[in-house]
Amino acid sequence: MKAIVRFFRRRAISGFLKRKKQCILPDITNYPTVAILLNEEQFKRHKEIETAMNRLFNMKRLTFVTYVNSQPQDVLQSDRHFYIKKDDFNFWGLMNDDKKESLMGLSFDMMVDFVYKSDDLLTNQYIISLINNTFRVAFGHRCTSFYDLVIDSKKDDDLLRRIEILHDYLSMLLGKR
Repeated sequence: MKAIVRFFRRRAISGFLKRKKQCILPDITNYPTVAILLNEEQFKRHKEIETAMNRLFNMKRLTFVTYVNSQPQDVLQSDRHFYIKKDDFNFWGLMNDDKKESLMGLSFDMMVDFVYKSDDLLTNQYIISLINNTFRVAFGHRCTSFYDLVIDSKKDDDLLRRIEILHDYLSMLLGKR
């Protein structure tokens, strides 16, 4: 079963890579829209992450895309919180049409993948490939052809520290530092 899911997700990601547009480095001082991909464990710290992002980046909008087992009761799905559950995928491991259309309707200047588990790598890349974004960032050892910026990071690095590192890298790339 897992082999079938991997096959179809790899095929979908491969199709994305063939039509991948040139990356556009977001100007972090000019109100970028940012989406952050988190897993359920990391989502528990979403308020801290939001505070750090607002402190370091001059954002227009921040959206959390979270892969969860069940939707949290204390946070509603909205334009700031987008949840993806296991039952949003069909037998082949691809997204159901309704959820896929919702994801494809999202558009961001920068997509940041904070999930570090290698088990979720194909799932994360598949989810990110459905979202309209111009710059993709990941932490750790990832597929460099998929992401536009891969920052070497240890698995146990704190999420808030990763945000500071991301800000430093983007500032240097933009010549602001």
